[in-house]
Amino acid sequence: MHDVRLVLRGMWFRRGVSLAVLVIASLVVGAAVTGPLFLRSAGESVLRDTLSQALPIGRIVTDHLNGTVRTRRLEEVVRRSDHRLRSVPTLNRLLVSPVESLQVRAIAGTPGTTGNPAPLVYRAGVCSHVTIQKGRCATRAGSVIVSASAAASQHWRVGGVLEVNGRRVTVAGVYAPLEPTGDYWAGRPYFAAYSGSGVAGDQGGTLDAIFAPRATVEDQPGDTDSVGAVDRYLDLDRIRLTDLPALRKDLGTYGQGSEQLTADGTSSDTAAMVAVLMEADEIRDKLTLPVWVVEIQLLVLCWLILFLVVSNASEARGPEVALAKLRGVPPGRTVAFGLLDTLVLVVLAVPIGFALAVGWVSGIASLSLAPSTPVVITGAAGLAAFGAGLGAAVAAVLAGSRTLRRPVVEQWRRASRRAKARPWAVDVVVGLASVAGLVVLARRGAVGTEAGSPSVLALLAPGLVVLAAALIGSRVLPGLCRAGFGRTRRRRAGLGGFLAVRQLGRRPSTLRLALVLSVAFGLVAFAIDAWAVARTNAHDRAWTEVGAAEVLTVSPPPGQDLAAIVNRLDPSGRQATAVSTATEFRGSDQVQLLAVQPDRFARIAFWRTDFGPASLPRLTGRLTTTAAPPVMLSGEQLRVNVRAGRLPGAREPLLVAEVAQREGGLTPITLGPLHEGVNTLTADLPCLTGGCRLAGVHLDRPAGAFYPIGGSLTLTGVSTRTGAGWRTVDAHLSDAHGARGAHAWRPAGGGATAVTPTGSGLTLTTHANAADTPTWRIADTPAALPALATGPPTGPVRITGLTGQALAVHALSTGPALPGAGTHGVVVDRAYAQRALHGFNTVTSETVWLAPSAVDTFPHRLERAGVAILDTSSAAHQTAIYERQGPALAILLFLAGALLGAVLAAGGAVLHLHLTGRRRTYELAAMSALGVRRGTLFTALYAEQSLLILFGIAIGVAAGIVGAVLTVPVVPEFADLPTTPPMLYGLHAVPVLLTVAAVVAVLAVVVAASSINLMRTSRFDQLREAPA
Repeated sequence: MHDVRLVLRGMWFRRGVSLAVLVIASLVVGAAVTGPLFLRSAGESVLRDTLSQALPIGRIVTDHLNGTVRTRRLEEVVRRSDHRLRSVPTLNRLLVSPVESLQVRAIAGTPGTTGNPAPLVYRAGVCSHVTIQKGRCATRAGSVIVSASAAASQHWRVGGVLEVNGRRVTVAGVYAPLEPTGDYWAGRPYFAAYSGSGVAGDQGGTLDAIFAPRATVEDQPGDTDSVGAVDRYLDLDRIRLTDLPALRKDLGTYGQGSEQLTADGTSSDTAAMVAVLMEADEIRDKLTLPVWVVEIQLLVLCWLILFLVVSNASEARGPEVALAKLRGVPPGRTVAFGLLDTLVLVVLAVPIGFALAVGWVSGIASLSLAPSTPVVITGAAGLAAFGAGLGAAVAAVLAGSRTLRRPVVEQWRRASRRAKARPWAVDVVVGLASVAGLVVLARRGAVGTEAGSPSVLALLAPGLVVLAAALIGSRVLPGLCRAGFGRTRRRRAGLGGFLAVRQLGRRPSTLRLALVLSVAFGLVAFAIDAWAVARTNAHDRAWTEVGAAEVLTVSPPPGQDLAAIVNRLDPSGRQATAVSTATEFRGSDQVQLLAVQPDRFARIAFWRTDFGPASLPRLTGRLTTTAAPPVMLSGEQLRVNVRAGRLPGAREPLLVAEVAQREGGLTPITLGPLHEGVNTLTADLPCLTGGCRLAGVHLDRPAGAFYPIGGSLTLTGVSTRTGAGWRTVDAHLSDAHGARGAHAWRPAGGGATAVTPTGSGLTLTTHANAADTPTWRIADTPAALPALATGPPTGPVRITGLTGQALAVHALSTGPALPGAGTHGVVVDRAYAQRALHGFNTVTSETVWLAPSAVDTFPHRLERAGVAILDTSSAAHQTAIYERQGPALAILLFLAGALLGAVLAAGGAVLHLHLTGRRRTYELAAMSALGVRRGTLFTALYAEQSLLILFGIAIGVAAGIVGAVLTVPVVPEFADLPTTPPMLYGLHAVPVLLTVAAVVAVLAVVVAASSINLMRTSRFDQLREAPA
């Protein structure tokens, strides 16, 4: 007990040093515990991200039962689903409350019409997941709600009557879905419909879902096919990594139960969820090895720092240990006296370090992991804390043993002899091990290889490079100092510098501080560069894949062009742009077609200088070329004046006008037969309110007739009839060139041979075979659309366009990446594509790309304009997802650990200055007594410590940069291998230098303060004192 009290009194007497040792030991324990805690939290984050990014079917379990309305299958599927869930407790615990639905096939329309296909659906709680734009939600039997797009295209009104499978129902309201891709809708295609205009050539589809109360659906004819379903989705806030084995087993059991009940018509969908869970496991596995590779390096560094600090603290207690030996204290008690205080501090550091680790991992989780990611304390964290405490105790014993073995006379020597140099054998062994490790890594492709072949082992290389450089540097510095003796001796007023380099040269043992600083700041330099590169690549990849700050997948109101709506809402052209997209699948590859508004796209889309040979505005400016203005039509009738020559044939050919409508599709309008001489041909137009465009004309034959057509005809006038009478339309007949100098008409095949302008009109010439259809088109689009491409050759190619038809494009420029276009993509002018394909339809995805300044406000403006927002893609959100993937999180841990190591090393340096100060005061007092000026002594002190610290930091930073250049290109950053855009691995010197400069500035102040304190405490009367 007396020894314990004595130790406690000693700790209080040296409370500053004791506190420093406690803090550093706690940080070392915290660094050890951080590894397993961070690994578990990162795994939880990866699981959440994977599940949240999956399609709804990837996190939903669905049971459905086919039958008819009469068989009332909904009750049966609910009963069977509840019964089967009782046998899978983990799955049952993690699923939220079920959503029941009953769906029947229906034909819906106003009474007296043929109607259109539309699903009639009862879905529990639907009123809470839609916005009622007009009327109210359907809650009474015999009522329904219809989508805004269906109401607009079919002219349905609130309070109106519909016939659904022959049953009359009342439209109670008009809805717009909330979060159409959310979990509630279970990925069902309720809102993927497209309503055709009903005109010839238009491609229509079914209507959006009609929602109704259960009583309305069950009132359908009894033999109507129906599907009863129960949807349950995972509670992402409840699921944990430890649930995955049991969850996968339960899903397998649940799926097998479904197979046994298939004969009764029941089936369950669990395969998608199993696939998503397997994907989460794969991504998490890619995190485990990098985290442990990083953690081991940081633990070695922290242990070295702790050893340095404890060694300095033990040396400071040397006189006390010598006094105990002189007083005859037994060896056992002397050992306890010399080590017990440090061991007590280590024991106290274990719980403190554990708490610190929990705190900063919680901070990292809140800042860099998925929202609401828990920090779970596991058994591995407890073992890490115990191991770190044991390692700290070993460091204390090893560091204190030297002080305990030192003779009493040596302990009290005021002017120490030249300290024994560090053994070369240790350095040689460690250096050779580092070089051998680098050779092995290089042979495995983890060092110095080209980007594109990532290796987790690359994270070991910077530590080896830095360690080898630190060992060499710590050996070189004493030699440099000795070489500097002569220079400083020959310089005038160089006594301060001479004393500084002389002190470093005669005390090489103090250079272990430079070694630790080199290793710590070398890892910091590498970690900062790797982290900056990873963040830059994550940002660029996300922005390239999304295309802009935010991309909204929308459904414009029927009959309205999305570009016109965007132009009206954003007249400046700097906030939003309309982009129509379509995908063509070519085997395992796919080509993405983007039809854009060139000027707006250039201002809003993400662009990097290496994406193309010029800036994006210059490239998109080339998409708009010379073309004739479109010929727009509006009114009740179309009239065409024609002067025809002799057209040999069995019967008179028919002149047909090709009219493109705003809703999409090319409608042929038969004007009438052509006879020799002057013809005035008239036909009805399908667009009373405008929106039609004259695409061209062709010659046809009466039904069942096949004969050659040859000769010429001259179009002399085109006009439309409105309520105010006939109005002449400029169809570019009197001039072969449009307003911009392009040929206004061109032959389009089928035996059409020439277009010739005359003073009185436009002469069309044909030599068509019996089965040909001679066609001439207005050249309001180029024959091959100018395009920017990432894959197709520069010559003309044909890809599937926005209506599923072939579209001829000519790539003006190819580059490694295009915003939003994927690996292989083509960007064309939207107006040209729309004219060439005569509108867009089901295969087109309409999107609105937003600038960063418009993200918060523009979606609401679109909704007020009647545009339904179906999905949202955010570049910032996607960037965060990439930064939370396994490899990127390992780099983040490397950065956090390296910064912690740098703080520990800097703290160790400061503590080293403090602990060695007491002995240095005797030297300073002696030199002052010999007549050395105090200013010279201050200069010597400041230069000595500054040179030691700066040399260690400089060697480490240089080695860290070398390690970064060698290994960053092959350090994994993503869970997959991105193909676009090209990853950038340039050195980010600015953040590295700023960090180092900040640390050096702080240490310069600390060194100055320490030197001033030493000068103040050194007195002449100390020469008569015994070292305390």
